[in-house]
Amino acid sequence: MQLVLEEGESYEIEFKESLANIDKEIVAFANSSGGRIFLGVGDDNNVKGIRITNELRSQIQDRANNCQPSITVLLEEFGNILVIKVIEGTDKPCKCSAGFYARVGPNSQKLDRDRIIEFFKSEGKIRFDELVNLRFDYTTHFDHEKFDRFLRLAGISKVMDTPSMLVNLGVAEKQEGKLIFNNTGILFLQRTCTIFIFILRLPALSLMAQRRLMFWTDVILTRI
Repeated sequence: MQLVLEEGESYEIEFKESLANIDKEIVAFANSSGGRIFLGVGDDNNVKGIRITNELRSQIQDRANNCQPSITVLLEEFGNILVIKVIEGTDKPCKCSAGFYARVGPNSQKLDRDRIIEFFKSEGKIRFDELVNLRFDYTTHFDHEKFDRFLRLAGISKVMDTPSMLVNLGVAEKQEGKLIFNNTGILFLQRTCTIFIFILRLPALSLMAQRRLMFWTDVILTRI
């Protein structure tokens, strides 16, 4: 403990005299690599002490549980200091009522819009193929012949109208009565496109997956 007090705050260490804004610190550590909050220590590295009660412990757990998603914390007493060990989040980014936070050096900083977007991308929460594109027009750009060919190769019966089937296949969605396509649907079902080819090593595929792969491979080759 003495060594921690001498070294002061860092990327993984935060000193707090009270519970004020404790949820921001918890979220910041969860969105980073985890860390420890020493409750009862001032910013000047001096021990102020805090009265540790079951109510205090409950308040801390409630703050952590009320974050989205909930954050795991472990509590440990060192005399009149309560150490809150924050476990790194497994479903980042986490947020509290005040927003998204992350550790930057020895400080917890609120993430602005651009950093939040980058955070979601880095955690794989935003994928290019799932993003919608409002500029794609179903009436003008959609290739019905290509879609019918895909259905035949995949062995899928056309039991409903085309827009409904596209929604069920996960390549489009309806917004205010309009059919909106994601990048997957646009890439393979528009009338003209530019294709970039990457070499992939794939595991064993089911018959359905093989048929779909044959269709998309053929589409790509016809564009070269």
